[in-house]
Amino acid sequence: MAYTKRIWILFLIAGCSDAPPMNLANQPAVFVQSDTQNDATKVDADLSCLGTFQDPAGPTAVTPVDMTVKDFEKSTPVANAMVEAYTSLAAFNANQPAAIAGPSGTDGKVTIMMPAGAYRIIFRTTADPQKTIETVEFGRRWNDPERVSVSIATKGEIPGLVSVVPDATKGVVAGDLRDCNDKPVGGALFTVSSSGGSFDSKANTFYFLDVDASTTVPVRSQKWTSGDGVFATLNVPPGDATLTVTGLLKKTDTMLTPLGTAVAPVRANSITVVQLAPLGK
Repeated sequence: MAYTKRIWILFLIAGCSDAPPMNLANQPAVFVQSDTQNDATKVDADLSCLGTFQDPAGPTAVTPVDMTVKDFEKSTPVANAMVEAYTSLAAFNANQPAAIAGPSGTDGKVTIMMPAGAYRIIFRTTADPQKTIETVEFGRRWNDPERVSVSIATKGEIPGLVSVVPDATKGVVAGDLRDCNDKPVGGALFTVSSSGGSFDSKANTFYFLDVDASTTVPVRSQKWTSGDGVFATLNVPPGDATLTVTGLLKKTDTMLTPLGTAVAPVRANSITVVQLAPLGK
């Protein structure tokens, strides 16, 4: 997902509970869209690797990677940020990072020594606790240079926008599914369950539309991912969240096909941004 888009708006609907019912008759087959402002750029998603997908090999030795921490909303550099890298969910839950870097400079830049072996990494970014909240990125490639930080000021804009105060004891899961060519998939449905307790996933999962080139907003009438591929599930109890993605491979299909799954960490008053790959071997 493009971090430059203002998907921080996903927090504002934390209290909503009237998501529309699913209607497969109207649901499109999964697609990708190179220009989310132009429906003519929609083409079928490439899921030819479904069931056989495999990540490339990770680094063979400890490798320095230059990264830049930016504000989630404004894309401006974030100073004094710490970046942690975890090679597994178990390591994250045990608070055992494989690498730590920071604090970032005024340009937001840090260099982290990435461990050998793992291709996909869990990144945790923290900065001034008086100004930012914890941001977790799940399923990122090991050499992805862009890290993000969500500000308290951004979250504080919500009550004035919609008179809804998010539940600070719970978290948010957002992200997308990528096809075999690493493109965000439209027409997908996301379901989230949590080891931290039961909650209404359907009522708290929302999909987004690109209003323009830089702004992405949740739309109540959107029942599946649009061309930007973005979903968000609100008020998720802290714990391990299991994400399941389904969709129609062909418009004529009468049943949804499993497309991807992951188990990602969720913490109170934080956001977990997940990038899912197609189901693999």
